[in-house]
Amino acid sequence: MTFSANPTTPGLSRDARTPEEPTASGGPVAPARTGDGAAGAASDAGLALLPRRAKRIRRTIVRLAATPSGCHLGGSLSMVEILVALLGRVMRVDPRAPKAPERDHLILSKGHAAAGLYAALAEFGFVDVDTLVREYNADGSIFTGHVNAAVPGVEFATGSLGHGLGLGVGLTLAHVLRGEPNRTFVVCGDGEMGEGSNWEALQVASHRKLTGLTLIIDRNGGQNDGPTESILSQEALVQRLDAFGFQSLEVDGHDLPALVAALEAPVVGDRPRALVARTQKGAGVPMLKGKGPHYAVFSPEHLRRALASLGEDGQ
Repeated sequence: MTFSANPTTPGLSRDARTPEEPTASGGPVAPARTGDGAAGAASDAGLALLPRRAKRIRRTIVRLAATPSGCHLGGSLSMVEILVALLGRVMRVDPRAPKAPERDHLILSKGHAAAGLYAALAEFGFVDVDTLVREYNADGSIFTGHVNAAVPGVEFATGSLGHGLGLGVGLTLAHVLRGEPNRTFVVCGDGEMGEGSNWEALQVASHRKLTGLTLIIDRNGGQNDGPTESILSQEALVQRLDAFGFQSLEVDGHDLPALVAALEAPVVGDRPRALVARTQKGAGVPMLKGKGPHYAVFSPEHLRRALASLGEDGQ
């Protein structure tokens, strides 16, 4: 396993593999990313593969919705491109050594969307996709309905909202104190930003100038009890985050090139980074467009229709 870094740029490379090498889920692995912003041929080829990866991840998620207990479907589908950009392009990770000390960290604070994270980890070779589908939320399985740290590639067990960002702040600070370049990426839900603990964590991150921390908010407009705006408005998030000392940007959360560009842009000054990613619950599955259920248990017919709407695996 090899890790390399450009000392002047926060983007670090993934381990070098050819685009044809299969993962546990049968898909090709993105080529190494140099992290220096250069758009070389291999780098462009890797970016071009990412939409296929997103489609395969969605196919796995809807298969998990057809297991006996179902899954948190809408929010798992809404964050697919975010996870693909991170695991497939931006982060320094190696599925063969998920605990490598040089790794970057991904924390899914909205831990109820475990199905989405597990499906992404399967696509990138951390876990076997067939084992995941067979054992998801079954008695004694590591693939629990909320994120489980026993799963390779998972840093912390989450699910009680408002904790992931604080964990990310502490983890980033620990690396800073040790003089290590590891970065931390925290994915939160927009409804989750109603938790006061998040705003306390934002203050600490800004005060400590944790430029190795990136917060990504999955702005899908919905939560368990209904639309976020009818429960606690999350408008003007970029302005609020800026006021808390972050370098903030709003981006289309389903536009992979835009996500990658925002995540790979150099950090300016000493402010941590935050992205507000505009997304849609149920995104990518045509039969769910405009509906995006928070939780769903698919019948065999629902599964058949969802898979048919997604097209052939890998296409």
